[in-house]
Amino acid sequence: MDTKATGALIARRRKRLALSQAELAERLHVTDKAVSRWETGRGMPGLDSLEPLSEALGLSVSELLSGKELTSEELPKAAGGQIMESMKREKQWKWLAWLAMAAVTALAVWGAGVSVQAKQEQAERDAHYASSVHFEDDEALAQGTAEYFQDRNTRFDPETLEVRRRAELGDYMALLCADQGGEWCMSVWRRDELFPDRYRPIGGRSQMDTGMKGAMVHNFGDAEDTVVVASGAELPEEVWSYTWVDGGTIHRSGPYADQETNSHGILDIYVLTLEDPHNPVGPKLALYDDAGNWLWDDFR
Repeated sequence: MDTKATGALIARRRKRLALSQAELAERLHVTDKAVSRWETGRGMPGLDSLEPLSEALGLSVSELLSGKELTSEELPKAAGGQIMESMKREKQWKWLAWLAMAAVTALAVWGAGVSVQAKQEQAERDAHYASSVHFEDDEALAQGTAEYFQDRNTRFDPETLEVRRRAELGDYMALLCADQGGEWCMSVWRRDELFPDRYRPIGGRSQMDTGMKGAMVHNFGDAEDTVVVASGAELPEEVWSYTWVDGGTIHRSGPYADQETNSHGILDIYVLTLEDPHNPVGPKLALYDDAGNWLWDDFR
C-alpha cells in the first residue's frame, strides 16, 4: 500500500470538487490538519472517517485504499464494504484496521491465478507487517505509540512525540517518549511472530507525571509471560536507585542521566515466566539516594 498515492488521490478529487481542505474536514467532522496529513501521506483516515470520506469524494473505499480509481473489472464494488465490516468486528486499532484492509484489497486486485489458501496466508503476512514497526525506526515507533494511545487520556502532542530512550529484554521492548513540550508517555511492545525485527504495541502509560511521584512499576503480563516495566521521567538528581518486590525477591536498579535531556529517568523490563515462583500483582516501587537512604515510594 502506498499512502502517498492514496493522499494524492484524495487531494485530486477534493480539488476536482472545488473543495478546500477546511470544507472537506467540516463534512467529515475532522480537522483540516487531519486532511492535510492524509493528502501528504503522513497520516491515514481512521476507520470511522473512511466511509464518509469515500462518499464525500465520490470514490469507493477500495479506490481510496488502492490509491487509484478502479474499473468494475478490477475490483467488485462490494469488496471495500465487506472488508470494512470484517475489520469492525475485529475491533483492532483504527490505523491497523486501515492498513490491513489495504492489504486485503490489494489481494483482491491481483485477481485470479492465486489460490484461496495462498491469498489468506499472504493477507495474514501483510496484516502482521502493516500492524508492526521496525525496532530501529524511531519515527515510526513514536507514531505507533501515539496511534495506540489515541483513544485514551493523553497530554502529549502526537505531532512532536519522540522516542527518548528504550529498554529491551527477550521478545519485549519498552519506549519512553516525550513531546517538545515535555509531556511524557511510555509504551510496551512485543516482537511480531512472523517478522522478528518488527514489534507491535501491547500496553503502556498514556500519560506520565514527572518527578518521583510519576515513577511507577506496572504489570503488563499475558497468558505466557509477566512483563513488568519500571518507568519514570525527570527524576531529581538525588535519586540514585530503586527497588520493587516480586514476592520475596527484591529487584534493584539505578536510573541514569540522559545527556540530551539533562534529566534522570527509569526504564527497565523484567520478564517472569509461569515457571517463576512469584507472579507480581500491582508491584510497587521505592526510590533511594546514592547512600541507600529511602526517598519515596508508591506503596498505597
